[in-house]
Amino acid sequence: MRLQPALFPALLPLGAVCFYWTSGTETSPADRRSNFSPSQISSIEQEAHGMLPNAALPSSISQDSLISLQLIAFNEIFEVAFFTELLFNLTNNVDGYELSDDNGESIIESILTIQNQEELHALQANQLLEYFGTNPIQPCNYSFPVSNLREAIWHASLFTSVNLGTMQDVTRIFADSGDTSLIQVLTSIIGQEGEQEGFFRIIQQKLPSEVPFLTASVREFTFTALRSHVIPGSCSHLDAIHLKTFAPLNLITTPVAETEIIQFSYPNQTYYGDLFAVYINQQNLPIVEAIGVNDVKDYAVNAEALFPYNANEMNGLTIMTLTNSPGPFIDAREVAKSTLFGPAFIIVN
Repeated sequence: MRLQPALFPALLPLGAVCFYWTSGTETSPADRRSNFSPSQISSIEQEAHGMLPNAALPSSISQDSLISLQLIAFNEIFEVAFFTELLFNLTNNVDGYELSDDNGESIIESILTIQNQEELHALQANQLLEYFGTNPIQPCNYSFPVSNLREAIWHASLFTSVNLGTMQDVTRIFADSGDTSLIQVLTSIIGQEGEQEGFFRIIQQKLPSEVPFLTASVREFTFTALRSHVIPGSCSHLDAIHLKTFAPLNLITTPVAETEIIQFSYPNQTYYGDLFAVYINQQNLPIVEAIGVNDVKDYAVNAEALFPYNANEMNGLTIMTLTNSPGPFIDAREVAKSTLFGPAFIIVN
C-alpha cells in the first residue's frame, strides 16, 4: 500500500519538535514540545551551516518506508537530546566535562554545529511524516549512561556507528519499496554522519576512518537500542512505530583485539531451547558461535561464547545477538528474524 500526501497547504514550516533539556531538570514531554517559527528554523540553519532540503517531494510513499521515516525521526530527536545535554555540561563546566583552553572552544563549536545539523535531520523526517498524513515523532525523557566527556564521546561514536549501519538497511527498503526519490537525501545524511563519526574518533585519539566497509545493521536493532534509553512512560507514541524489539543482552566482558571467550548475561525467560551467539561485523557474513551457560539465577542467565577476532579481523562495530537458530545467515536481516536477545555492541579500534 502506498500513501498519498495529506492535504497540508505547505510543507515549510509544519509542526516540528523542539527538545530543551537542562542537566538535572526533569520535564514532562508536553513541556518539551513547540513548533519552530520560520525565524527559529533560519537560526538553526545558520548554526548548522546549511538549509533544509527544498527539492520536490514524492507523490506517494510505501508503508514500510513510512516506518523508516518514523525511526529516523525518533533517532534524530534522541541525538538532538544527547547533544543538547552534552553542550549544557560543556558550557557550564559540569564536573567531568571540563575542557582545556587549547581546544575547548573548537570542541564546543563542533558539538553545537552537530546538534543543529541533527535538528534539521529530525525536522526533515517529521515534515515528511506530516506531509504523508502521519503524526510526527515527539521527544521523550531519556537516560544516557555517561558521566563525563570521555564516556559521552564514546557513546556518541557508538550510536553514530549503529545509525550508519541502519541507514544501509533503510536505503535498501526505500529501493525495494519503489521510494527511490528518498534515497538521495538519505545518502547525504549518511555522509554527514560519517563526518561526525570521524570527528568523534579523532577526539578519542583513533584513526578517523574506522574500517573500509562499515558494519551493516537493521531497523529493529536500532529501535531496540534507542528504546533502552527512554524513561518508561515518557513516550506514548512509540507503539505507532511498528518495529520489533528484543530482550536485553548485557556484555560482562569488554572484548579487545584478540580471540577470546567473552561473558554475557540475558534474562531468564521461559524459552529453554538452544541459543547461539551471532556476530555481525563489517559487510561479512554473520558469524555463529555456540554458547555455554555458566550460571542460571532467578532473573538472569550468565553465559559465554567465543569472540573470534583473529580469524575475522573484527575491527570497528560488531553487533552481537542471541538467536534460536544456528543459521547460516546471509545478512543482518536474516539474523534479526531469529534474534531473541540483543543487540549488544562491541567496538574494537
